[in-house]
Amino acid sequence: MNSYNENLHSAIVNSLQSLDIEEQDLNSQVNAAMFTLYHAEGATIAAEQNLAAATDAYKSKTATQNQAIKDNNVLVNLLGTATQASQFVKQSTTNMAVSASNVQIATNAIVRLAGDMGGIYSILNAADFDSSIYMLAKEASKLINETAYDAEVTSQTAMEASTLTAEVSASTVLDMAKATSGLMSSVLKITTADFNTATQNIVTDSTAMAAVRSTEKLDEGALEIINISYNATKSAYALTNKELNLNLNVKTSTDNPLSFTVNFDLIESPFPSGKTDENPMYPVEKYYIMVVKDDKKQTFSISNAENILLLGNSEIINVEPVSTSTVSQPVDVYYNIKDGDKPTVTDSDNKAIELGENYVVFVMAIFTDDYKRKTNCYDDYLSAPSQVFTLTTALQPVVGETIKVVAFDDKKLADNERNLALAAKNDQLKNSIGKADDNATVDFTHVMTFETDENPNLQVEYRCMFLPASANASDRLLTVKSLNFLVKSELPLLEDITIALDPVIAGLEEENYTNELKIGLLETELSELNEQLTATAKKDALVSDEDVEKQKMLTTNQKTLTSQLKDLQKSHDANVKQFQKLTAQKDKMTQSIAEETVAKPGFLFNLPIAEQVYADSYIIARKDKDKTTANTAAWIAFIGPDATDNFGNRLIEGDEYLPVVLSYSTAAAENAGDFVNALSEMDKTEYFKY
Repeated sequence: MNSYNENLHSAIVNSLQSLDIEEQDLNSQVNAAMFTLYHAEGATIAAEQNLAAATDAYKSKTATQNQAIKDNNVLVNLLGTATQASQFVKQSTTNMAVSASNVQIATNAIVRLAGDMGGIYSILNAADFDSSIYMLAKEASKLINETAYDAEVTSQTAMEASTLTAEVSASTVLDMAKATSGLMSSVLKITTADFNTATQNIVTDSTAMAAVRSTEKLDEGALEIINISYNATKSAYALTNKELNLNLNVKTSTDNPLSFTVNFDLIESPFPSGKTDENPMYPVEKYYIMVVKDDKKQTFSISNAENILLLGNSEIINVEPVSTSTVSQPVDVYYNIKDGDKPTVTDSDNKAIELGENYVVFVMAIFTDDYKRKTNCYDDYLSAPSQVFTLTTALQPVVGETIKVVAFDDKKLADNERNLALAAKNDQLKNSIGKADDNATVDFTHVMTFETDENPNLQVEYRCMFLPASANASDRLLTVKSLNFLVKSELPLLEDITIALDPVIAGLEEENYTNELKIGLLETELSELNEQLTATAKKDALVSDEDVEKQKMLTTNQKTLTSQLKDLQKSHDANVKQFQKLTAQKDKMTQSIAEETVAKPGFLFNLPIAEQVYADSYIIARKDKDKTTANTAAWIAFIGPDATDNFGNRLIEGDEYLPVVLSYSTAAAENAGDFVNALSEMDKTEYFKY
């Protein structure tokens, strides 16, 4: 290879390598920013839950505080009444005792007077019977006896009243009122303290909410910024690769893990004249695709490629020039399989291509001898390496429609499901107290079920996670759909739209501008021509043959200009219509990308994050053999009162959660890279209320 080609090839390789390294570095930064945002969103959701709990507690404490204030007000009045009643009862007791004593003194006097009157009456009865004085004495004795009797009754009543008044327990009521008031004051102090604490909790949780949401917004902005840089680098690599490296790329198959497709553009002929297979001057005789391990791409050169062709000890992919400008070469790897005439595809070390290994591909172009002689350059062409690709087996995601969560009801469970529930409970007991109990009480609250395609050849566990419904998902700067850049970025989509439509729109816009100028010039010229014809037709004098010829020429020119103007106007109208159509189409396509709705679960959650969820934040499903068929496997998981969401927070009764399932490979460590885990279809899964 001459020095110019060597320097050019080295510059291309270095440019692509630096862009690739930068892209990988930015991808790592994107992942770091993504996890930072995820944890920030988790803190925000936890703060939302704490604020909601604090708000509920505040409402409860407010009601308790209001009731305590009412009860305390009643007791204040009761204590005042009891105090006043005690004072009045004491005064009444004293007054009644004095009254009873006075009544007794009066009664004693009346009784003595009655005795004296009885003596007088007896004397008159013996000495002066039936006299007028006797009759007066008799009447007086009768009256005084009645008065004495009434006095005795009154005295007895006064004594009883004094006794009953003394028996009134006003002091006891007062003591009880004081004790109750003291207790109520203590209750009021407690409720007031609880109310103040609840109020302070709301203030604290609101402040914490504002702080974590501010942090979340900063993390969202950081992720968006690094994402823009990442996509810009991807676009720069893609453009550089397209212009300088045949647009070489590799696409792995989602259906067949042992298959990939190599795409590249053909080398352009310096003497283009139609299709390459019909062009006798097309310089390339053959293309070869060579698979190289990623750790050896730095040392792989055209000399290595030529040695492989010369020795023939590796299976290379031969590509004949085709009639199109782009080659799409499917490659099937028959790993540990011999399929007739199709040998196993090997890498540059003559080793079979394996799952989980990082590879790159090179494209080698063999120029024709005639082309080499005419250019006096006998070097063949070797591309720069493609980006790294890895053959893996993609696990199947759980279909969202099959995921169901219902309340746990032992009566509705089949015997096998009941046994699975007991086994799950015993596993919990082993983890907590170190031993199982076959008589343990199964206290699960919900049951989760789903179905998968039966594949006994794969070692897979299904991790069930519960994502909380975020109350403020719509407030986030980035929605879940806008964060799908890890799968399909908006920038490449916008770039594709721009590449496809902008040149056409720009061409039409320029052509429309030119046509408008032409139409204006033709209309001016036609107007002047019409004026000349009008002036010629108004002449009264005889016209000469020269004037007749001139008039004919003007008439012919008029018809020609009119026809040209009509055709140009028709073409211009069609172009304007096409321009408006394409502009509207671009706006619609751009708007369809820009329109975003809040998708489930309302915060950033994807496969890389699901793979990092802690073990105590998911439940491993168990296979329900009774409901498993030859094609479909049934799975069941039991949710208990100690279950947590994906952030590690305890599930809250009454809140909604989105159940998701991570299909996770449990293959041996040396084969872990052979598989790609899968997350269930969240957009097709329904929330459940815990």
